[in-house]
Amino acid sequence: METLSGKTAVITGGGGAIAGAIARELAACGVGVVLADIDAERVSKVADQVRSLGGESIAIVGDLTKSESIEELVDRTVETFGGGDILINGLGDWLGLSGPFEDSTEEEWDSLYRINLLPVFRACHAFVPGMKKTGWGRIVNFSSVEGIRAAPALAAYTAFKSAIDGFTKSIGVDLARHGIRATSIAVDKTRSHQVGFYELPDEYLHLVQTYVPAGRYGEPEDIARLVVALCGPAGEWITGQTIVADGGTLAAGGWYRTPKQWTNQPVLTQWVEDPAVNETRPRSLQ
Repeated sequence: METLSGKTAVITGGGGAIAGAIARELAACGVGVVLADIDAERVSKVADQVRSLGGESIAIVGDLTKSESIEELVDRTVETFGGGDILINGLGDWLGLSGPFEDSTEEEWDSLYRINLLPVFRACHAFVPGMKKTGWGRIVNFSSVEGIRAAPALAAYTAFKSAIDGFTKSIGVDLARHGIRATSIAVDKTRSHQVGFYELPDEYLHLVQTYVPAGRYGEPEDIARLVVALCGPAGEWITGQTIVADGGTLAAGGWYRTPKQWTNQPVLTQWVEDPAVNETRPRSLQ
């Protein structure tokens, strides 16, 4: 990936597990990395990891749901590296807001908008002009498989994730003639902070092959390598697209593997056992 050497990448949500892997992979290609996150400890750790690998990196601590933090991100990027060539919009969170849509509030919708969609708008608005001037740029937005399929009890969250895919299509078309490529990655079943890295008691680990056709959870590095490919020569002819990276969960379309066969009518023991038994399981398995 010597063609990326000397470029600068801006990564929002830069303290995340996936963002950290992306930062390390890009740094290995000679890319300078600007990391922005509200979690000072996590983002500083990622920056230190990049520098320990011989890469250049700065960490910016700020709340990217606020406009002044985006302004600081732009100023620091220009001051340190001269500008941003690659924009990775990794910030996003479901904020633990789940339940019937009719029970949700406008304040909850607004908070989901401000952390999932608004920072993508602001970051693209801020960095695209510089990309146009140089005639080269890469934008990688993060949506979710949940923005493509139905996600029960997460209607507002899925709406904003779906919006990211639609936004990516439009700017991908608009910016293509300027040498800028925009793609979106819809992730599922990949270890990260938000999902507790899918750490389950040992007795449930054999069930992973039921959840994921690939038979394992995704690792942050799986996504990071995809991002590098999209930013490098392999991504030159790809724009306005959503790439699903999920080990096959979306393509499985509701089919589940049992020890004997695949079925679209899984028998869940919760429906036939004493409810008290289910209460002893990790919440994600209840």
